[in-house]
Amino acid sequence: MNSRIFGLFLLFAVATCVLSELYCPKPRDPNCNLGYKINDCRSQAECRTGDVCCVQPCGTACRRGSDTAGGEKFVDGSECQLGQVWKSGWYDIFG
Repeated sequence: MNSRIFGLFLLFAVATCVLSELYCPKPRDPNCNLGYKINDCRSQAECRTGDVCCVQPCGTACRRGSDTAGGEKFVDGSECQLGQVWKSGWYDIFG
């Protein structure tokens, strides 16, 4: 009996985790007028609980998770340099 209750509890916990996925909110401004990007995160683990590492027009940032998809979630393992990164061309001139 106890193992059956534990199994149901475990199933409920797993279903709750799967169904409660957080999404990135829509970016505030769809354009980036800067000559560089600022990357604040490069994995989901670098953000606080309830936040999501999102791809923004001017870099990556930890944003409060949303229930509905609107923005782009950063894919863990993708190439990303933290901090200020110059767009191609600018780095070659001023590097």
